Amino acid sequence: MSEKIRLCPFSFALLAGTTSWYKPYKLKDMDYKLEYMERLFAKISKKKTESYVISRIWHQLNDDRVKFVVQQYIRRTQDKYALADLYLPQLNIFIEINEPFHKNNTEVDKIRNEEILSVTHSKPIVLDCDNDIQEIHRQVADVVKLIKQRISELGDKFKPWDDTSTLTVEYHRNKDYLKVEDNECLRTTEEVAEVFGTKAKHRGFLRASGAAVPNKKHEIVWWPNTEHRLWHNELSEDGMFIYEYPKAEDKRAAHLKQWLSAPEETRITFLRYKDDLGFCFYRFVGVFRLNREKSIQENKCVWERVSDTYQLNTLP
Repeated sequence: MSEKIRLCPFSFALLAGTTSWYKPYKLKDMDYKLEYMERLFAKISKKKTESYVISRIWHQLNDDRVKFVVQQYIRRTQDKYALADLYLPQLNIFIEINEPFHKNNTEVDKIRNEEILSVTHSKPIVLDCDNDIQEIHRQVADVVKLIKQRISELGDKFKPWDDTSTLTVEYHRNKDYLKVEDNECLRTTEEVAEVFGTKAKHRGFLRASGAAVPNKKHEIVWWPNTEHRLWHNELSEDGMFIYEYPKAEDKRAAHLKQWLSAPEETRITFLRYKDDLGFCFYRFVGVFRLNREKSIQENKCVWERVSDTYQLNTLP
């Protein structure tokens, strides 16, 4: 199985008319936070009031240690979800920016905020923007004061926003283990492979979808792409299964037969995904093995997560 190169901020780029490769962007070569915030404000630019308020909070706070996330997905119930206008993950603060039309939805908003509190254990802060600019500024000042107070209360426990260091090979090798809940990410397949002391192989314009882990029999590091042109790779909503099969129907039976007859293989898996701001990453989603029974039942390869952690200290 192979994967065609796709352009994204942190992936390989193919030089026009050649078979040479640019090296992937190093985060130190670009101001990642600046790029991140530019994309964040571009995303909400059509929401004029929301954009104005979030921009004022950012500038009044004047602290780039605090990460801002807009339109944060929150599962409220089994079949309902909410998108928080602004989320500060280090502080577990949710901020809702209510524009005038919310006046007609007070009861709905109340239920929504109660459900968010139940799920996140954080009561959303609501800014009422059906006011003049002075009152909006006063509310923003209160929010900024609260954010600073929360940072002060955390003291040494406050972890500054530093995606540039957590996205490096050195960070993961020094940490010595991978854990799904830590949202472990890297920028390229080359960096994923380097964490394991191996190299991602290329075949001209194509790249292999995995690499053997040195000195680990039947273990590979795997980086499936959910947007692949030829392959279907799908992570289940609960993160416990990956469904893999060729998009060409005439190749599916042979693919399944190949893996059913192969020795058991363990896949340390980094799923390629694109975040809400368009950045591409490879995120650790766990250690998987083929569930033969489910694969036969569903007539496709079904890889089941057998562990949400992987220890790196035995690697070369």
